[in-house]
Amino acid sequence: MMRNVGSSSSSGKGIAAVVGVGPKLGRSIARKFAHEGYTVAILARDLGRLSRVAEEIAREEKAQVFAIRIDCADPRSVREAFEGVLSLGFVEVLVYNAYHSSSSYASHHPTSFTHIPFQSFQTSISVSVFAAFLCAQQVIPGMMEKGKGTIFFTGCSASLNGVAGFSELCCGKFALRALSQCLAKEYQAFGIHVAHVIIDGVVGPPRETNIPPRGMVAEQSFSVVGGEDGEGEGESSGVMGMDPDVLAQTYWYLHVQDRRAWTHELDIRPSNTRF
Repeated sequence: MMRNVGSSSSSGKGIAAVVGVGPKLGRSIARKFAHEGYTVAILARDLGRLSRVAEEIAREEKAQVFAIRIDCADPRSVREAFEGVLSLGFVEVLVYNAYHSSSSYASHHPTSFTHIPFQSFQTSISVSVFAAFLCAQQVIPGMMEKGKGTIFFTGCSASLNGVAGFSELCCGKFALRALSQCLAKEYQAFGIHVAHVIIDGVVGPPRETNIPPRGMVAEQSFSVVGGEDGEGEGESSGVMGMDPDVLAQTYWYLHVQDRRAWTHELDIRPSNTRF
């Protein structure tokens, strides 16, 4: 299901599709691209909450924003969602920012490997990488035809290091990083910039304070660092939370980066981290 918010745009730019939009990073990225004149499609499971985010961005940025429901654990839902996205026009930007919200990663506690249900592990892998694979497959043909496009995959410290008690998250994030590297090497000659963005720290709320609770909207919002949950560590140790609006500026910078010197992986952390 898709809901349209905002007036039609006269911009010649393509569509920016953001998968995994909650009140933090996903919303800020969507708002940044809307601010820069893009028509934006935002995707998550909770269409009601998503529609309110779309209305907010459309009102603030005078932009056209489409809210589209997607369940990244369901391949059929992913394909149907992108039928809606592709019906809007050329998808110039894809941001894959989703993760499995019921995994140990979201519950802030490690889970013994022998206690992880197979279905939970399978769902985590599906959301982390299978859905990212499907989303990228939907948009790459159009990007090849136009000779341009940007694909972002959001990772975290678990993309680089295995962490005890977080097998679900690490396996999916390792695979997502591999997918990003493969696509970058395969499609850069076609003008498609693929970048893996490692968010290595706590993502706090944006500068506004009137954001809704995350609820069922799954998005990348914190990292696992040194065997502990990064969000919990940040709350207790004073580690600086990263403003998602500032992070969104980095995604924009990568999008407009000169193709003669593309960045394919970027590791972002706050200045007062202990390592």
